[in-house]
Amino acid sequence: MPLIGIIPNPSSGKDIRRLVVDADGIDNLHKANIVRRVLRGIAATADAATTSVAVMPEMADIRRRALDGLDLPVPIEVLDSPCHGLAEDSLAAARELADRGAAAIIVLGGDGTHRMVAKGCQDVPLVPISTGTNNVWPRRNEGTLAGMAAALVADKRVPLESACHRTPRLDVLRDGQPVDMALVDVAVCDIPVPGARAVWDIDRIHQLVLSMAHPGVLGLSAIGGSLPPPPGGKRCGLALEIGPGGQEVLAPIAPGLVVPVAVNNVRWLEPGETIAITYRPGTLALDGERETTVGNDDDLAVRLNEHGPTMVNVDRTLELAADSGSFIIPARPPA
Repeated sequence: MPLIGIIPNPSSGKDIRRLVVDADGIDNLHKANIVRRVLRGIAATADAATTSVAVMPEMADIRRRALDGLDLPVPIEVLDSPCHGLAEDSLAAARELADRGAAAIIVLGGDGTHRMVAKGCQDVPLVPISTGTNNVWPRRNEGTLAGMAAALVADKRVPLESACHRTPRLDVLRDGQPVDMALVDVAVCDIPVPGARAVWDIDRIHQLVLSMAHPGVLGLSAIGGSLPPPPGGKRCGLALEIGPGGQEVLAPIAPGLVVPVAVNNVRWLEPGETIAITYRPGTLALDGERETTVGNDDDLAVRLNEHGPTMVNVDRTLELAADSGSFIIPARPPA
């Protein structure tokens, strides 16, 4: 019986960057409406006799609001994972879904939320819905279409190797051993403690490692996206230093915040390459949120790993389904 998970983070899009940049706000009522559309998309597309849905418990009533007055043929349950109002709730929910053999997980959140889910979901394909501040990894997928795509992937009505693709990640190493990971960027800041976690002041960042460097995104990875590609034109991982004396590039590092950034020692990375963290003391920001303190004697490094989480391409999935006739309704025999 295919199981589809839904992880809606009630805290996404509410960090301190909302106060210092011109970012849009997505409240929990809006998220509930998205989940409602997701459920309608799943119910319309999945085989109701075999498919089930499990939703992460949370304190903002997103699930209850989404289900209010909704009568669907697909069974919907609440996960047994902890509910403490912390980022780790998403991690625990992803682990439970992976342990139960979920076929797909729909995630509402930003880069930080998807990072936590990716740490716990093993190889379960993720259907991202962007509801954060700076979003590079999650796409702005519409809820109805995301639900339909998840159902198609869960029922294996589309070739998974065509509907999904593996994305890279950044492994954080301490003494040569992996201790954490990021999906998009690892920034070395001179701020000594995690504090409010979010990073928006480019003057506090001194080293930056990116898993991807594409134009047309917001956030710290936009710095790499503003640079010309390496010889051959293939944009991949990138490491650079930020500080006076470097080549200046114009980068949109947050909504409404486009600034000149001086970059030094630009190095394009191949999978498996490792970059030592040389600036200390300070903190490491993973996908825009300060997580790890860097002491003077710490041996830390970042490695580009091509075996990151699997993302469902919603548009491609729906195209594959349409091409194969999956949306054709059989003709009813005459009465």
